[in-house]
Amino acid sequence: MPLLSQVPITTIIDYLGVMIGVIAGTLYAIDRKMDTLGAVALGIVTGFGGGIIRDLLLQDQGIFFMEHPLVILAGICLSVVLSLLRRYLPDFYKHLFYIDAFLMAWYVLAGAAKTWFAGAGPVITVILGSVTAVGGGAMRDICTGDTPKVFLPGKFYGISSVFGGIAYIVPLELGLGQDIASVLCVAVGFGLTVLSEHFGWHTHGGLDSSCDEHEECD
Repeated sequence: MPLLSQVPITTIIDYLGVMIGVIAGTLYAIDRKMDTLGAVALGIVTGFGGGIIRDLLLQDQGIFFMEHPLVILAGICLSVVLSLLRRYLPDFYKHLFYIDAFLMAWYVLAGAAKTWFAGAGPVITVILGSVTAVGGGAMRDICTGDTPKVFLPGKFYGISSVFGGIAYIVPLELGLGQDIASVLCVAVGFGLTVLSEHFGWHTHGGLDSSCDEHEECD
């Protein structure tokens, strides 16, 4: 525990976010009938994609992907294990939406927290929190030949990430502390996405087609 207390909170959040992202990306690949190599590649892309975009935009905070090679190895091992055990994981596919929703909410926190501690203001913190949240999923969709869901009409995803970032900033601005801000950030981001699924709340494109044409759209 003393050793854990010396690790920056933003690093711990990133570690957990990467593992959740690897799981989500690997399950997505398995659902697409990809082999183990494809599952590993998609898992790593999903786990690290949003963080890489965030770190490149922050410029002087270092690239998490490059500074923590052990996390890369852990992610690869986790993805390989999930892929090899795919025949025993049928029920996980039914919950892929919820895993994706939680990943998005957690990565809002990962992006917003690192940006905030880097000294950025509230607006940039919300923006980079949202970019981090949708970046990995967008890169995953591009790798599988799909239009990123964040750009398509449908269930809340990008909108949820923005509100999650706002839910992180407001408590900090009110002096309520990091713990409360973190819990609210994840709860709002995840909750809004799940509610949009449950109640059928959709964003709309130029055509009056809603999500019937894009069942998995954003």
